[in-house]
Amino acid sequence: MNVAEFHRQVEQTWSYVEEQLDEQEIDVDCDTHGSVFSITFENGQQIVINKQEPLLELWLASKLGGYHFKYRDGQWLTADQQAFFPLLSAALSAYYGETVTIA
Repeated sequence: MNVAEFHRQVEQTWSYVEEQLDEQEIDVDCDTHGSVFSITFENGQQIVINKQEPLLELWLASKLGGYHFKYRDGQWLTADQQAFFPLLSAALSAYYGETVTIA
């Protein structure tokens, strides 16, 4: 994957996450500032997703932990093959207090 493809995949991922949250009517604010996409809850808690261009990685940080993903086989995966969307869904559910599924 080259840098342009990396940015395209990240932007598509961020847009998809925001669309899914809107469709499920999850009350959060989504903001993008440079290489950082943040999901902020009413109580001020945040989930942060940022792109690490030098490594061509997507990073997810939440109170459940931090994860680094590389784009392989059509999806964002950690080194131990954990997929991005289930981990993000778990973090969103933990913050929101109800099941949130981004698939």
